[in-house]
Amino acid sequence: MGLGLLGLFLAASTPASAAPPRPKLVVAISVDQFSLELFQRYRPTFTGGLKRMGEGVAFTGYQSHGATETCPGHSTILTGDHPARTGIVANGWYDRKTASNVYCVSVPGTADPSARGSGMLKVDTLGDWLKRAEPGARSIAVSGKDRAAIMMAGHHPDAVYWWNDGQGFSTSRYAGPVTAKTLAPARAFNRSLFAAWRAKPPQLWPEKISASCAALQQPHRFGRLELSGEVPPQSSSGVTGGKDYLGSSRFAEELRASPIFDPLALAFAEQLVRTNRMGRGPKTDLLAVSLSSTDYIGHRYGNGGAETCVQMAALDKALGDFFDRLDRLGVPYVAMLTADHGAADAAERLGGSAQRVNTGGLVGSLNGHLRTAFGLGYDPVAGDDSRQIVLNLPPIDNQRRDAITADALAWLKARPEVGSAFTAAEIVQSAPPAGKPVQDLTLAERFYESFDPERSGDILVAYAEGATLGMPAAQGDTVAGHGSPWDYDRRVPILFWWPGVAAAAEPQPMETVDIAPTLAAVIGIKAPAVDGHCVDLGQRCPS
Repeated sequence: MGLGLLGLFLAASTPASAAPPRPKLVVAISVDQFSLELFQRYRPTFTGGLKRMGEGVAFTGYQSHGATETCPGHSTILTGDHPARTGIVANGWYDRKTASNVYCVSVPGTADPSARGSGMLKVDTLGDWLKRAEPGARSIAVSGKDRAAIMMAGHHPDAVYWWNDGQGFSTSRYAGPVTAKTLAPARAFNRSLFAAWRAKPPQLWPEKISASCAALQQPHRFGRLELSGEVPPQSSSGVTGGKDYLGSSRFAEELRASPIFDPLALAFAEQLVRTNRMGRGPKTDLLAVSLSSTDYIGHRYGNGGAETCVQMAALDKALGDFFDRLDRLGVPYVAMLTADHGAADAAERLGGSAQRVNTGGLVGSLNGHLRTAFGLGYDPVAGDDSRQIVLNLPPIDNQRRDAITADALAWLKARPEVGSAFTAAEIVQSAPPAGKPVQDLTLAERFYESFDPERSGDILVAYAEGATLGMPAAQGDTVAGHGSPWDYDRRVPILFWWPGVAAAAEPQPMETVDIAPTLAAVIGIKAPAVDGHCVDLGQRCPS
């Protein structure tokens, strides 16, 4: 977002609202890949839930760290800690002990490859703090993605659910309790949903769209992939045909990257509030919801076309309907909305100096260079993350590790598609000075906030600003992404709303690690020592 837009965002600043009332329910929402720029671009069009949230207390927010991916970003929202402390350095990382790639919510040592849990998360969440402080309080999390739900739920949720293709919402005993009580709401919701879809297949995309969205329908070539830019997308045509379409991988893929996916999570979340009578007990309850459609659509089509325009309208309406249903329940609640990361549009649509990077080719070339330069009989770069280069050297070559690392670093820095690169040793020495404004952090300081010495790479790479990684070639391939330390990936809205709040755009930025201690103060519980700090919303922050 340029300085002009940022100025408009902050110009409406008014005195801080009266303190939020002590809520019976806290609703913490993350919209996956919802950058501050995207919020501002579509803000004038919002009439529903995003309009409501924008009329509360609004901050220019930051995911302060460098590895702006779904799992790390979600790990900051309700823990109060940067990924350097949560241990969630990426969606997955190369485990040197097992010489294998590890998914951030996998459960090592289990025979079930579908097992998911919070074991990789090294800290507790707001829900964990709440349940310790107020026995009887309840914490429930829902998402389209397992990693999003689990990172927000923490270690001791009362229930945590995510969407499983062909099955509906489900859980894992490694993520939270699996009992008749926790399974019943999901089974009832899934049964009703799939019965409705068998009777009448869902319409994944609207046939009629607004004039402003229609004006964005333009064909584009992304890498080697041609897309029409039309809504409904050509790939969704006929996807609900045939009696077995509900179990097809094609339907599952199209459903996730469609505007009807988020309303499913919100409808299920509202059902959980009702069936569990959340907000009606003696203690404060916490509901965490992560919405995934914006991310799936952004990856598949970029965020500059008609597809994301339609998604923004659908998300706004779905959130409006969700809040209206909560209002009718009569439960005093406080809502917070943010994002796990932002994103830039695909390089081809951005134009200018933006470029597409074939990261697979780059890593292959780096391996070839190191093999030749050091006479290696193997590829030294391990893992599949081109932003975190891991040099997996056998013992015989360990004495040359520093030389190989230095050579790899120099080779990467000489590449035009690489903006900067740092060794792990450099990052360890790059702790930001206390009190340094988040917007002024250097690239190395941003990577420091993501760095875990056991899990992070030997070399951390920041590709050139505006770069899009990967070379799409077939329908469904990723055309745009995120994960960089640049502001478009790390700047997100942080919005708070409660009944009677006075609209206020706060001039000082806020970090996502500040959300959990701020909500703890709203609830009236003490937060442990964390990276973030309580921000004054009118409530009393602990001294």
